[in-house]
Amino acid sequence: MSTGDWSDEEVEATVDVYFQMLTLELAGEPYVKAEFHREVAKSVDRSMGAISKKFSNVSAALDDLNALWIPGFKPLANAQQRLRDVVRDRFERDAELRAFMLQAVTDQDIVVSEIGVEIEPPDVDLSMDARRSARATRLDYAAIEAANRALGKAGEDSVVATERGRLTQGGRSDLAARVRHVSVEVGDGLGYDIQSFVGLTEEPAYIEVKTTKYAKELPFFVSANEVAVSNDLGPSYQLWRVFRYGRSGAGFYAISGPLERNAQLRPATFLGVPRSAIND
Repeated sequence: MSTGDWSDEEVEATVDVYFQMLTLELAGEPYVKAEFHREVAKSVDRSMGAISKKFSNVSAALDDLNALWIPGFKPLANAQQRLRDVVRDRFERDAELRAFMLQAVTDQDIVVSEIGVEIEPPDVDLSMDARRSARATRLDYAAIEAANRALGKAGEDSVVATERGRLTQGGRSDLAARVRHVSVEVGDGLGYDIQSFVGLTEEPAYIEVKTTKYAKELPFFVSANEVAVSNDLGPSYQLWRVFRYGRSGAGFYAISGPLERNAQLRPATFLGVPRSAIND
């Protein structure tokens, strides 16, 4: 097996195969990652582990471009510059892929699905790095998906059904009947979407739902109001991150309590008005 830096031919072959998988991922089509590993291995004399790490390097390069990447290949940042250059050039030249990615995150035809099993929150590093300074000039596909109201509503509907089912199965059909979808009944300005109950008790739980069709490591977007409400409500506040929604491997994790304490947060937007001449 070869070691050391990958040649241009190896990099090109790996990126080509990754983008084939990415197209299937965006389309929601099933595929077997191992088959694509073997496809790369036909032209690259590297171990399967090395190929997998290279796929994760491609994910990191796409993440730097604010593009979506393939779940299961968590971004691995220590990528050679040649690979970053190839991924950037390929992505920026492929207008069809970018349009397909935009279509995938704005799709309004969302089928309400089960949210899968709960997992522990993943280990994700949101620390800032030098590359992020250039990201503001690009479309942020994760942010666009986060603003997809049809996807958000479907995720909330699924959590409501999950909570009602949990309480009913626990013998508390009385509480199940009192679960409220407050973002629909009252409006989405309360800082949470669903009012449910902790365990099988009458202690209230206030749930904010963040839904993505993609990886569990993908950052979620929260408003200043949601952060403030989480601080006010304390341990009764829960943020549910629903991932791989409507796809194989769907699941969710929950963050309880104040988000300022229990989540990594970074300012993502600014409030602005025209600058007055008096302030110049």
